[in-house]
Amino acid sequence: MRERMNSGWFGPGNPALSRPRGGLPPGTPQRGVPLPRSIRQELALIAAAARTAGQGNSRAGAKMVSNAEATLLRRATMGPTVDDYAHIDNIGYEAWLDEQLDYTRLDNSALEDSLLENLPTLAMTAAQLHDEFEDNPFIPIFELWVATLFRALYSPRQLFERMSVFWADHFSIDIFGDYMEFLKPVDERTVGRANALGNFPSMLSASAHSPAMLIYLTNDTNEKNHPNENYARELMELHTMGADNGYTETDVKEVARCFTGWTWTAPYRGSGDGELGTFRFSKRDHDKGKKKVLGKTIPAGGGIDDGERVIDILANRRETADFIATKMLRWLHGYEPSKKLVRKVSKAYQRTDGDIRTMVRTALRAKQMQSATPKLKRPFHLVVSSLRALGGNVEAPNRILGHLSAAGHLPFTWTPPNGYPDTSQWWSSLLISRWDYAASLADDETVAFDPAIDDPSGSTGKIVNRLDTLLLNGQMSADTRAALNKFLGQRKSRTRVREAIGLVVSAPEFQEY
Repeated sequence: MRERMNSGWFGPGNPALSRPRGGLPPGTPQRGVPLPRSIRQELALIAAAARTAGQGNSRAGAKMVSNAEATLLRRATMGPTVDDYAHIDNIGYEAWLDEQLDYTRLDNSALEDSLLENLPTLAMTAAQLHDEFEDNPFIPIFELWVATLFRALYSPRQLFERMSVFWADHFSIDIFGDYMEFLKPVDERTVGRANALGNFPSMLSASAHSPAMLIYLTNDTNEKNHPNENYARELMELHTMGADNGYTETDVKEVARCFTGWTWTAPYRGSGDGELGTFRFSKRDHDKGKKKVLGKTIPAGGGIDDGERVIDILANRRETADFIATKMLRWLHGYEPSKKLVRKVSKAYQRTDGDIRTMVRTALRAKQMQSATPKLKRPFHLVVSSLRALGGNVEAPNRILGHLSAAGHLPFTWTPPNGYPDTSQWWSSLLISRWDYAASLADDETVAFDPAIDDPSGSTGKIVNRLDTLLLNGQMSADTRAALNKFLGQRKSRTRVREAIGLVVSAPEFQEY
């Protein structure tokens, strides 16, 4: 694919097209991708409408909510706004969590309708994407990036979006892999987003049947005479049980045998094998013999049911419940969740046959949030949380994507199958790109703010209080406040206030959540 990506909005010779991790050219976020004018205008309207609807109202005041409520908002959203604080203060912790878990009742139709109208690839099948964009494959990739950014920014279904990011890493696929320009957009729609707050076994099955996953982990070459163990190994190590946790090399080989013949209808296989880009089971390539997986015998002659049996076996293992519980708690609670808390969430998985909402509710109980430990925001989280807090109207999403690329966190471009790291050690080594993004907020061509936000009139103390309210819910440290007072001094201007916003975004209390 990379050899074919020599046209489109980037233009010939762009180094981004040959980078192993894909994305925009690092260090040149101002160049980005020139959006067609009609799309650029419509996306700006989407952002403005979302902000007007109450997501990031700059006129609201800080609400001194409880520590548990504040932590819940920081962990269960892509970044809280002042309106989020006011809303949870009004309805309470449990009601807010219930509202987010029952996400289908939160109306996001205006956002989705606008995205689908202006980014039509989001609803296309793999065959349609292949036929229309084979010579310009960057378009569906770019549209998926923009949709991911705008959904995180403006959807009222914030917990859903937060978990969608989690599952995109759990079932990670590099969008710059072979054929991924038309397979990954469908995978994102039908695997992670379709099941983000649904049922884990269903998501596991959807992933196992996803052509994107099958080709990414090379199961499309797994045949009875030439077994390929790659998908089998990652299925157990990354998707279910965890590394070296209750299975053997023999189990890996047996699982690989069960998945022989699980493939997809590829362009080079002709039109007689079903619709291009869809799952296909090849009987002639399947190992029909008896298998034994994790102590369970799978009789000979099972055909496609062999793989289905494996999915069921793995989904019901205690090790899988423990692994998913641990990973989810690291996402929602802290880097080192207690064994007691892991057991609670694992039991919720086992009791409900993998119901994700029940697991998330257990992880986010108020008692748990009171003991949650600070985490460092990953670049995507940092960018989105700052724009949500400021009610920013993103007028140049290509530039935002450029900053994410420079920071090493452009969605769906992590090459290994383990997903972007969720550790402070990894991201704390990439601080300069985070500061560069914060400094870019002084550029009004990328993000438009409500004039009240960067208004330089009034006292320095008033301006600092406004930024404290918007970005930190009144929890600004004394050191940050002193630095801002000194920075603004008597030289207040709209540009200076925007630069002060960048300083707050760079402050430790905003970098963490």
